Amino acid sequence: MANSRNKFDTKDSLELGENAENLFIVLAVRSGWKVSASSKDENIDDHWDYLIEKAGEVFKVEVKSQKRIRRGDKTEQADFTWVELRNVRGKVGWLFGKADLIAFEKETSFLFVKRLDLLAVINKKVNLVAKVRTPTDAVYKIYIREGRKDKITLLPTRDIEEIKFTEWKKA
Repeated sequence: MANSRNKFDTKDSLELGENAENLFIVLAVRSGWKVSASSKDENIDDHWDYLIEKAGEVFKVEVKSQKRIRRGDKTEQADFTWVELRNVRGKVGWLFGKADLIAFEKETSFLFVKRLDLLAVINKKVNLVAKVRTPTDAVYKIYIREGRKDKITLLPTRDIEEIKFTEWKKA
């Protein structure tokens, strides 16, 4: 299912996401997983991209590409990871969706975490009442953007690595 560009994406966020999803599919199939894409409604409302199945295991997976800290940054980075609590439409973000696993694209791999383990980290480490207006201040705080309804926080990637469920190498 093709994603659509939101009005705030003036760079290549859509393409980064699509490239990560395409690579995810290749790696999943190469590893013997059967892959089924979510429907448009499941993608938007339930926040999962793919159903993967193998040897009796079944997971709904939300795939996240590497991200910049600020939209104006030239390249993506690997030291911090954005987590969405509320989306741009003001509805629940992917952290509260129906995915079993979140697959974060890293430089050389996809790092998988259980969504509920990530939620526990957010509840433990993020100050949910501390609101900030600049992305670089969003570590363990809630970033609010002018004219937008989303609420996101920035986690050091090491917090995600500590709850790793599995990892798929890219090469």
